Amino acid sequence: ALKKHAEAIEDYTKAIELDADDANSYYNNRGDAYSALNKFAEAVEDYTNAIKLDPKDSSAYSNRGDAYFELQKMPEATADFNKAIKLDANNAKAYSGRGVMYGMEGKNPEAFADFNKAIKLDPKDPRGYFGRGMVYFIQQKLPEALTEFNKAVEVDPKYPRAYAPRGALYNMQGKVSEALADFTKAIELNPKDKRAYSDRGRVYAELKKYPEALADFTKVIELDPNNSVKVYKMRGDAYFNQGKYPQAIPDYTKYLELDPKDAITYFNRGNAYNILKKNAEAFADYTKVIELDPKYGDAYIQRGIIYFKQNKHSEAIADYTKAIELDSKNSIIYYNIGQAYNKLEKKAEALANYTKTIELNPKYVDAYVSRGLVYFELGKNVEAIADCNKIIELDPTRALAYGVRGDAHFAIKKVPEALADFTKAIELGLENAGVYSDRGATYLELKKYAEAIADFTKAIELDPKDATNYDNRGKAFKALGKTKEAEEDFAKAKALEK
Repeated sequence: ALKKHAEAIEDYTKAIELDADDANSYYNNRGDAYSALNKFAEAVEDYTNAIKLDPKDSSAYSNRGDAYFELQKMPEATADFNKAIKLDANNAKAYSGRGVMYGMEGKNPEAFADFNKAIKLDPKDPRGYFGRGMVYFIQQKLPEALTEFNKAVEVDPKYPRAYAPRGALYNMQGKVSEALADFTKAIELNPKDKRAYSDRGRVYAELKKYPEALADFTKVIELDPNNSVKVYKMRGDAYFNQGKYPQAIPDYTKYLELDPKDAITYFNRGNAYNILKKNAEAFADYTKVIELDPKYGDAYIQRGIIYFKQNKHSEAIADYTKAIELDSKNSIIYYNIGQAYNKLEKKAEALANYTKTIELNPKYVDAYVSRGLVYFELGKNVEAIADCNKIIELDPTRALAYGVRGDAHFAIKKVPEALADFTKAIELGLENAGVYSDRGATYLELKKYAEAIADFTKAIELDPKDATNYDNRGKAFKALGKTKEAEEDFAKAKALEK
């Protein structure tokens, strides 16, 4: 009565030893104590012994039916509830138990009839209300289900089963706080309630409270490691969303051992491998996704990216093209195809795909950058400048845009504009030999020799093996009458050119 079940079991065990022939009630009571501790196999054994001593004990059958239910032995549970009712037509517990069986079989009228009978026989027993609520819940009659769960809690606030499904119902209605409170209450009343931990973990994951979600999913697995298939996947997702990719992979792997046809989990595991730069494993997972679901566009994209990293640009284009067949409005795919064609030196195809990217997403800055560079390489300086202008409009901090525009301006003899662009690029942090060399050439064109020398010197510091910078600096020194320095630079340039 004090819920000290272990001590109760010890005393019932002694009682059975002392009076084995008249121990029907002792076995029944000890079975109840085992059930309270979620030791249902032991409970079944005790209820069976009680039945052997008194084959007409209706309560022993209904109790054993409940234990069979917890062990997922549904035919045995149904048989026991039927037997209990046959022995005692007033056994409310047997009606509520059989009602659950009917509900699971989709026999809703029979289920309601049994739950109604249970409630009529014992209006203070929460199981009838709970059962009726579950049938309503399955039928998606949520207001009616909530009424029944509330009634179950009202007649017995310590009845654990009603809280978890009510919590699920609250969560469906967007009442997250109430849902969490119910899941937590279910766990307080039954610390081994897998469903409550699992459902609460889901809510925590939706709230991005990943440490709490991980704790709940881990608890489910601890309670029942062999029957927690989906929980491994959910815990893997929680690890992934926390950036704990090495921990996510074993959970995804465990789930896939149990459900090897889940394309989404292969994709998620592939992403984890990809982030960890395990390209071979990621490639294998993306390929598996495509085998399982040939219309999974993102798998083609990700596998295409791996091909691209491996310099297998034609294969990348094939995968990206397949992705486009599945989603022709995805600007990222066109951009990726453009990049692959660019690597293959197929500039016309690259330009076409960059242009398609921009049509679909006029604010795709990288597409303007890549197209602007190709235009410049092809000598289409006006077009290159137009793209750089657009980049700067969208992102004024993009240093490369100023650098490329400076090159294009210089090429069409707009030297002051080029100088302004190179200076802005350097101010924004573009620190490479090329931009200093380009600005140095601009200063040389403007006959600002001292400034030119300073920039060529900086370019040489960053790249001491570029002969052009020595040659240009030599010209600036010569223009200033510094013959010795000029001759040294010209000699250095010739030496590097050999």
